Amino acid sequence: MSLTKEERGTLFQFLWLYLGSSFTLFAIIAYLFYQNELHYFYDITQNKMQLESSQIASKITHAHMKHKSFSFKKTIENSNYRIGFFDKDKNPIASNISNNSNSIKLTDNSTFGHLGVDYIIIEKEGINSFIDRLRYKIIGILFFIYLIIGIIGYFLAKLFIKPIQLKRIKLDNFIKDSTHELNTPVTALLLSVNSPMLQSPRNLERIRLSAMRISEIHKDLSYLLLDASNNQKKIKETIELNKIIEKKLVYLKALAEKKKITIKVTYNKKLYFKIDEESFTRLINNLISNAIKYNTINGEVNIIVDENSIIIQDTGIGIAKKEQEEIYKRFYRATNQVGGFGLGLNIVYNIVKRYGIKIEMNSELNKGTIFRLGF
Repeated sequence: MSLTKEERGTLFQFLWLYLGSSFTLFAIIAYLFYQNELHYFYDITQNKMQLESSQIASKITHAHMKHKSFSFKKTIENSNYRIGFFDKDKNPIASNISNNSNSIKLTDNSTFGHLGVDYIIIEKEGINSFIDRLRYKIIGILFFIYLIIGIIGYFLAKLFIKPIQLKRIKLDNFIKDSTHELNTPVTALLLSVNSPMLQSPRNLERIRLSAMRISEIHKDLSYLLLDASNNQKKIKETIELNKIIEKKLVYLKALAEKKKITIKVTYNKKLYFKIDEESFTRLINNLISNAIKYNTINGEVNIIVDENSIIIQDTGIGIAKKEQEEIYKRFYRATNQVGGFGLGLNIVYNIVKRYGIKIEMNSELNKGTIFRLGF
């Protein structure tokens, strides 16, 4: 599914927001980690240097008190650090201190002048190289994490935009289907109005059916899309449903005859229910018109009205099992074999839900569909 310009804009906005906030968060974490590692390195290094200087100072003190020899040169050579021994005036006795700024220095005065040494200075070199390695390591890890987050963010953005994209596709299909659905009666009207036999019964019947078809489409659209807020305010009264069915069949039988479909109606009981007339008209009109529309040539539609139920059965193309859970969604169409624009069964679902009418559907491909309404 290709993205529109607006959808791409929404996708990039989501990505920038997601990646920007993620980058800020992980940059702060990386900085805090860097500071923590740096302080830990300085602390552990100084502790080791302090331990080294304490051991050397102890050896110097012991040698002086026991009148033993102590080799400054050998101590310097055997140490992992640079070491300097200084007198009380800070003159070097022995030293390989480099005075390099890229180092850590520690001064120890615990010798107290033994063997002439008042100060021991220990120097650790290579600090900048450690800091550089730490920086590169953190930047590398940050880049890797950010790359993973970017990939995850892209797929999350695609998932985020997908419902919007599907809605847009459904809306595009609705516009195309409704345009096509209106085209047939409008074309028939224009041809009939411009016919030289305008007053002929057949031509007048064609005009009547086309006008009624446009009217039904308009009523469905108005009921679902324009009057949704007013549906709750409609007057509900107990009405005889048989009469409304009979009235609608005058128009619906004419549509069925064009497709050579036989409609059989059985009224076992008079059925009464508290509902506004327009809602029930939309309900029954959509179910019966679908039974006609999705039927086969020379097919049948059987309508049975009982004490607490209405059954509408057709011998049409049926609905596949995998499609049956989706048929009540707005703009959804299970097949493109015939016209329609995916509003009829959504209107049916909204009405039965509002009035507490139980609806059951059984369908089998190429055999037909049965809708059962329980009142």
